[in-house]
Amino acid sequence: MSSIAVNDNYIAVAKGMRIDRYDSAKHDCINIPISKPLENDCISDIVISPDCKYLAVVSSVSKQLTVFELPLWDNYKSFTLPRSASKIRFTSDNKHLLVADKTGDVLLYDINNPSDSGTKLLGHLSLLLDVLQTNDGKYIITSDRDEKIKVSSYPNTYNIQTYCLGHKEFVKHIEILPHDENYLTSTSGDGTIKIWDYLNGRLVHTIDANDDIKDAQLLEDFVKVMNDDEIEVEKLPIVHYTISRLDDNSSLLVVAVHTSNALLPYKIESENNHFNHKLLERITVERFPAAIKLYDSSLYLYDDMECTVQVLKIEYKENKINIQSDKVIKMFEKDDTSIDIKDNNESIKLLYKRKFDNVQEYQERKKQRLEKSVS
Repeated sequence: MSSIAVNDNYIAVAKGMRIDRYDSAKHDCINIPISKPLENDCISDIVISPDCKYLAVVSSVSKQLTVFELPLWDNYKSFTLPRSASKIRFTSDNKHLLVADKTGDVLLYDINNPSDSGTKLLGHLSLLLDVLQTNDGKYIITSDRDEKIKVSSYPNTYNIQTYCLGHKEFVKHIEILPHDENYLTSTSGDGTIKIWDYLNGRLVHTIDANDDIKDAQLLEDFVKVMNDDEIEVEKLPIVHYTISRLDDNSSLLVVAVHTSNALLPYKIESENNHFNHKLLERITVERFPAAIKLYDSSLYLYDDMECTVQVLKIEYKENKINIQSDKVIKMFEKDDTSIDIKDNNESIKLLYKRKFDNVQEYQERKKQRLEKSVS
């Protein structure tokens, strides 16, 4: 899920049930039209279509999917989802939306058919966290809370091409590698970034972001918080992830590791199907960002406490990368910018599976039975 979307023309940010769309000259804010407003409702995901013609949002409580035709707010279509969504994406043809819901189903909606009730494409036996369609339109790729990445043929999604298995915790993000679309990238609660030959389900490269976190206290604090809820963790999870192409042989990816105020930018290079990575200069931020997005040689950082977007300009020349602050944009200028900030620990706890010890309870009952039989 994300609260920021960027394209050639706009920066769009979500706050509660409002969107601020900024076009480098003016802000254009709107309340998402909901027939029956519900308490604590908010936008859980926002996305702009690859052809820049549509902006779509999904709300968490009212379960409404709304698609706006840009540049106006007046032309829009709304769809009521059967269940809450965890992620939305446009298909490669820009005509449909993929909706990954929290029960594990992927639904397909025709954005030009307001009466469309959604077509079920496939399902998982777990909470879905991300979904995408490959640019050639041949595959739907999904990731879930149970460490799985599934590659399904499209439109015949009952034909499963393969699984990409190797993460040890929930898989929160998946993205096609921009400079070589034969590969998939993923990030996880296990703190790793993995690169896959997704058609064959083969892992080709792994980056452990925890190796590049200098503050060991962050992990100690996180383990303590999780232990209070009987959740076993070994690594800090990757919370935010974004990636873009540098050149024909390399891509730039940036991750935000849980509670760390130093974003980690990596350069990924490939040659003859072999990969290597290099950590670039860490990007220090005042507060942990609500969302991050790489687009068109810039990194956008959304601070939901101050309602600002910081734009960092990225220059890549002669195999060197220079990242400099470009500007800070105040969003929702005419609004009361105070909002309820969610507890990062509470939201991330929901993605971990609790481990229960049933053996001890069984042994206690067995002991009681034996004592009764003896007496």
